[in-house]
Amino acid sequence: MLTLALVDDSGILRSALKNVLEADGYRVAVEAENSQELFERLEKTSVDAVLLDVFFPGESGLDILTRLKQRYPHIKVLMVTGMQQNKVLEEAQKRGADGVLYKPFDSGDLLSAVERLR
Repeated sequence: MLTLALVDDSGILRSALKNVLEADGYRVAVEAENSQELFERLEKTSVDAVLLDVFFPGESGLDILTRLKQRYPHIKVLMVTGMQQNKVLEEAQKRGADGVLYKPFDSGDLLSAVERLR
């Protein structure tokens, strides 16, 4: 089973994602509301994959993706976004995303997207 990090500025969404993922047997080892928290925690904790929101106040999830792939190229990244635009998907793929999950999604969509990260 994959060990995961969840990165979203919404604590409510992180909590909901964590509940669904852990109920299915995944381990959520890192929760972060911004890139600073993410990178601090990744120095101490190993993860296989990161679920990363595209939009944050003051910074882009795409920029975080770029830094994440530079520092930890082995970590899979699933981008989570409410913008269903080909431009976002293309840019995420260009920067190394391993998948994109579009909001709104249900627990089945989430689990399928995470399973494809294996």
